[in-house]
Amino acid sequence: MTEPIAEKIGVVNRGTVYNQTNHITIHEGQKVALSYSDPVPDLRLFQGREAELLELNTWLADRIISIASVRGEGGIGKSTLTAKVFAECLGFAGKFWADVRTGTSITALAERALQEFGVLPEQVKAIEEKDLIPRLLRLLQQGRYLLAIDNLESVLTTAGEWQSGYDSFFEGFQNLGSESVLLLASREYPPKYFGWRRSRWLTLEKGLAPLEGAAMLKDLEIEDTDENRAAVSEQVQGNPLALTLIAGWLREEYRPGERRVNHLSQHTDLLQLEGKHRGEAQISVDRVLQWSFNRLTPENQHLLTQVSVLRRAFSAEVATALVTETIKPSVSDADLDDLERRSLLQALPERNQQGQRVFRLQPCIQEFVQKRANDLTPAHERAITYFWNHRKTKFATEDTQAAVAEYEEAFYHQCQLKRYSEAAATVFACDSFLQRRSYYQILVDLYSQLHTNWQPTLEQRQDYAAVCNNLGGAYDSLGQYQQTIDFYRRSSEIQRQIGDRKGEANSLNNLGGAYYSLGQYQQAIEFLQQSLEIMRQISDRMGEALSLSGLGNAYGSFGQGQQAIAFHQQSLEINRQIGNRNGEAISLWNLGCLYQRRGRIRKGHKCKVAAVKTWQSLNLPADAILPPHISKHRFRHLEQQGKNWTESFIQAKEWLVWLKYVLFEAIFLIALLITLPLYLFQQFKASFVFWFVAGLVIVVIIWRLQQ
Repeated sequence: MTEPIAEKIGVVNRGTVYNQTNHITIHEGQKVALSYSDPVPDLRLFQGREAELLELNTWLADRIISIASVRGEGGIGKSTLTAKVFAECLGFAGKFWADVRTGTSITALAERALQEFGVLPEQVKAIEEKDLIPRLLRLLQQGRYLLAIDNLESVLTTAGEWQSGYDSFFEGFQNLGSESVLLLASREYPPKYFGWRRSRWLTLEKGLAPLEGAAMLKDLEIEDTDENRAAVSEQVQGNPLALTLIAGWLREEYRPGERRVNHLSQHTDLLQLEGKHRGEAQISVDRVLQWSFNRLTPENQHLLTQVSVLRRAFSAEVATALVTETIKPSVSDADLDDLERRSLLQALPERNQQGQRVFRLQPCIQEFVQKRANDLTPAHERAITYFWNHRKTKFATEDTQAAVAEYEEAFYHQCQLKRYSEAAATVFACDSFLQRRSYYQILVDLYSQLHTNWQPTLEQRQDYAAVCNNLGGAYDSLGQYQQTIDFYRRSSEIQRQIGDRKGEANSLNNLGGAYYSLGQYQQAIEFLQQSLEIMRQISDRMGEALSLSGLGNAYGSFGQGQQAIAFHQQSLEINRQIGNRNGEAISLWNLGCLYQRRGRIRKGHKCKVAAVKTWQSLNLPADAILPPHISKHRFRHLEQQGKNWTESFIQAKEWLVWLKYVLFEAIFLIALLITLPLYLFQQFKASFVFWFVAGLVIVVIIWRLQQ
C-alpha cells in the first residue's frame, strides 16, 4: 500500500470527535461502519486544567513530538484531561482511543485501530496475528494519526515490564520517524520511560481548584451553594474521582431537592466512599490507591510508609534515616525513582544544598499511606533524631530562614507526637536567631501551635508561660499590640501562680513596653514600676537596669525629661557595674536620643557614638543590637552594602551633627553679635560696662564652641 488507506478510500474522520460519523466512504459509494473506539470519559463534566490543556495541545501541534503523556496518581483526572485533548485536537487523518484497563493485548488493540483508521474489517481479519503490529506501524508511518491509550499501567508487570507485546510496539513506533502521535495516560511507566525519543511528559500534581470542584459537583446535580460545594472539593483535595463518587452517592440516596453536602457528615472519610465509575462497581479513591500500593515490594511499601511522615521534600539520605534497617538497610535514588515512576512520589527539578536529588509525596498519597499505617511513632522519632543531629548550632551573618529548617522539621515531628515540651525547647533554641533576622511571623506560627495545642502539666507551666511571653514579643515586633498585651498578661498570670518572680517581673516589664508602644504612657509606667520593685526585691540587677531603661523611655515620652534622664543614668550605672556591655550601649543610646530631643545636640551625639562604639567592641552584627527599629533598619542597610556599619554610622553622624551644630550656632551667633552690641552700645556708649559685657559675650561664645 503506497498511500494511507484512509486517504485512498476517503475517511470521514478528520474533525473533532463530536463531529465524526465513524463511517468511511468507498469510491463506489458504499458505506461500511467502522468498529468504535473504546468510550472516552464524559467530557461534559470537564472543569479547569487550562494550563495543562494548553501545554498538551502545543505538544500535539508540534510535528516533531511523537509521544505526549499524562501521568499522575489514581483518580486525579488523567483520563478526562487526555480525552478532552483527544476529542478537540485537529489535524489528524484519524483518531483511535483505547482503554486497556482490562489488559488488552497489543494485537487486539492493533486490530481495532487498523479498522478505526480506515482498513476494511475483512482486510484486517485476513492479516495474520504476527503481522498486525507491523501493519499498524506502517499505517502510522504513512499518515498523521492520533492513537490514545488510557490506563497504560494495566499492561505493565509489578516490576514495570511490558506485557502482551507492548514492548515491540513502542520500540517500533519510536523508530518510525513519522508524524503520528501516541497520546498516553497512565499511573505507571516502565523504568527509563523518560528516555523515549521525541516524548513529552505532563504530571498532574493537584486536583481541581475549590471553585472548579464546586462547578463539577453542580454539573453532577448536587444542589447546594457554591461555597458548600467548594468546601467539599477542598476536603478531598479536588480529586475528580472522589467528587464523582460523592455526587453518585448523593444522587442514589436522596431525591432531587435534597442532594446537599451536609448529608456527607455521616461519612468519616470521603476518600473511602464507594460507588460506580466508568462501568466498575465498588470503586473508591482509597481502593484505586491501594492497587498502586499493592504493586510495591514489601521493602518499598515500608519505605513509602516511613517517608509519609515528612511534610517537605526529602533526599535518599533522609529516607535512609527513617527506614528500619532490618527491613531496608538503605535507600537509593533508584528506590525513590521507582516510586516516582509509579506516580507515588514526585521528583523535584531543584537539588538541595548538598547537591542531592529531592522528592516529595503527593498529598492524597500521603494521607492514604498514613491512614493505613499501624503506628508512625518510630518514623517520627527517627525524623526528630535526624533533623536535630543535622541542625546548625552556630549561625552566620548571611544566614536566612533556611538555616533553621532542621529546627522547624524537628518541631513539626515533636508536635505530631504531642511532645510539646520538647517542641518548645526546639523553638527556644532558635528564637534569638529568628528575632535578629526579623522572622517574627515564623515565631508567631510556631508559638501559636504550642499555645493552642499544649495542655501543660504543673511542671511544664513555666515553659508554657515562656511560650506566651515569647508569642507576645513576636506580636509586639509585628506591631499587633493588642495580641501582645493579651499574651504578656497571660504569661504574667501563670508566673505569678507558680511563684516565678523573675518571670513575672519580665512579663510586667514587657507589658509596660507594649503600652508604651500604644502611647499609653501612664499605664506603661505603672507596669514598669511593678517590674522594677520585683527586680529589686529579688536582687536582679540586670532586670532592674532594664526596667529603669523602660521607665526612662516612658517618662521621656510623657514630657518629664529630667526624670527620664535620671532613670537612664541609673540604668547606665548598673549596666556598667555588672559588666553588661550591650545594656550599657542601649542606655547610652537612649540617653543620646533624649538629649537630642531636648536640644543638647552635641551631648546626644557623644552618647550615641559611645553606644555604637560599644556595640563595635562586642563585634555584634546590626541585627543583634537593640536600638529603636528605625535606627536598626539604617544599620542593617549599611551592613548589607558591605560596609562597616559602626564606622559608617559614626562618620555620617559626625557630618550631620556638625552641620546641625554649625547652622544652629551660626544663626545664634549672628543674631547675638548683631543685636547685643547694638543694644549695649546704645545703652552704655563706649563705657567700661560695654567692653566688659562684650568681652564676657566673647568668652561665652568660645566656651560654647568648645562644647
